Amino acid sequence: MATANELTWASLSATVNEIKSPNSFVLRLLYGRKETKATESIELSTLTGGREMAPFVKKNGEAVMVGGLGETFANVEPPNIRIKRPMTPSEVLFKRRPGTVIFPSGDEQVSAIQAHIARDAQHMADLITNAEEYLACMTLQGTISYTVNDQDNFTITFPKPSANNVTLTTFWDDADSTLPSPELNFLTAKRLASDAHGLGITDAIMGSEASVAFLTLAKKQGGLLENPNVSIGGVTFNEMFRDDGVIYLGTYSGIRCWEYARTVDIDGVATPLIRAKYVEFVAATPAAETVEYFAAIADWKALQGRLFQAQRFSKSWEEEDPSVRQLLITSRPLPTPRRPGFVVSMKVVSG
Repeated sequence: MATANELTWASLSATVNEIKSPNSFVLRLLYGRKETKATESIELSTLTGGREMAPFVKKNGEAVMVGGLGETFANVEPPNIRIKRPMTPSEVLFKRRPGTVIFPSGDEQVSAIQAHIARDAQHMADLITNAEEYLACMTLQGTISYTVNDQDNFTITFPKPSANNVTLTTFWDDADSTLPSPELNFLTAKRLASDAHGLGITDAIMGSEASVAFLTLAKKQGGLLENPNVSIGGVTFNEMFRDDGVIYLGTYSGIRCWEYARTVDIDGVATPLIRAKYVEFVAATPAAETVEYFAAIADWKALQGRLFQAQRFSKSWEEEDPSVRQLLITSRPLPTPRRPGFVVSMKVVSG
C-alpha cells in the first residue's frame, strides 16, 4: 500500500511527537521544559533553602564552610498512558467526506487514507495532552492522584510548604461592603513564594467561581480596576494562550490574572482543572525549575524490544478478521516542580 511508510512505528512516532494540541495552558505556561529519560522510573529531587546569607570573616581569616541547598529524593514511576483506536476499511476507504469526489482515483484514495490517519492521530494526541494538562494542574495542589482501570489508586506527593495553602478569613464573595482590597491577598501570596524560594509571583490562575468573585468585588468597591496598577485587555503576552481555553482578565498588583474554567471528563464527571473557589498564584520563571519528565517506553516494536526514549511512541498493526488496523499511542509524562513552593493556593470563595 502506498501509505506503508506512514504506518511504521518510526514514522508514526515522529508524527505524534510533532503534533501540537491546544488547551494546554498550564503546560505551556509552567512546563515548557521537557526531558526524556532512558529508564522507566525517575529519581525526582526537590530543592529547599537558598535564602541564607553568606557569613562575614576577618581580613585574611579562614573561609567559613557553608552547606548546600536542601534536596530530597524519591524514585517514582510516571503515569502510563496507552490508548488505541481501530481503523476499519469501510471508514477509511469508502466513507465520503465533504469536498471529495464520487469516484476517487488511486492517488486520491491514498490522500484520503493519509488524512484519516492524521485526524485520528491528532484526536488521540489531544486526549494525551488533556491528561498531561490534568497532571500539570494537579501539581499546583502539591499532589498528583490518578486511578488505573477504575481500581488501583496512585498518588505522587511534592513537598509543598503547608503555609502555601491559604484559606481566607474574609472571602471575596462576602456580602460585607467593607471588604478589604484583594491587593492584600495578592501581597500575601507574593510573600509566601518569596519566603519559600525567593521567587516572584507572576500569574494568578483563577477557578470559575474565584474569577467571578474577583470581578464582582472589583465592581463593588468601585475604581479597583481603574487604578494605574491595573491594565485590562492587553494583547501581547496573552495572545500566545488564546487557543488554550483560558481568559485573560488583566494585570492586577503586577500579576497577570487569568480565568481557567476548563474541565476534563473523568469517569463521566466534568472535573475542573483549577478548583472553582481557588486562585493558584504561580511563579512562571526559570528559577522555579519546573520540568516535565517522560519515562522510557517499553515496546517490542521500538528498537527491537529496547526502551524507547521519547515523549510519545506510536505504532499500528493489522488484524485479519475482522479486517481492521489498530493505531496506538503511548506516553509516560510526569510534570515536576523542583521547587514546590513556587505556587500558593488560596481559597477565596466561601463554601
